[in-house]
Amino acid sequence: METTVAPVQTPTTPKPISTPTLASRGTRLAAALVDNAIFMVIYLVALLALNEPAIFILGLGILAAYQIYLLTTQGQTIGKMLMKIRIIKCDTHTNGGFVPNVLLRGIVNGIISFIPFYALVDILFIFREDRRCIHDMIANTQVVEE
Repeated sequence: METTVAPVQTPTTPKPISTPTLASRGTRLAAALVDNAIFMVIYLVALLALNEPAIFILGLGILAAYQIYLLTTQGQTIGKMLMKIRIIKCDTHTNGGFVPNVLLRGIVNGIISFIPFYALVDILFIFREDRRCIHDMIANTQVVEE
């Protein structure tokens, strides 16, 4: 009778997570300006050129839905895509999805922004060495180059 011996498995060490390159402050600013410029174009076309608030609301809804989709699936907005940067989780270096990228960074941070001077303090945190603003810390995210 022949006996079979199971092969000995050697423990493997987990693959180290490479450290991504942080997005520059200027690139993050440019991405935010692009996103705001898109909003302004929709606003100007809908309200000034067409004089139709319903078109503005529809256009804004479509833009918001698309941005939420991009943030959830790719960790990017249109501006971040054009600037070749993305949002990742600090611990896994992967896209966090809806909760960190939309809910925590956008909605929760937006609610906190009603506190006087919070938005200014949040923005100024980008001058830290890790370039993480308060909304990045709330969501445990960072913005990196692609």
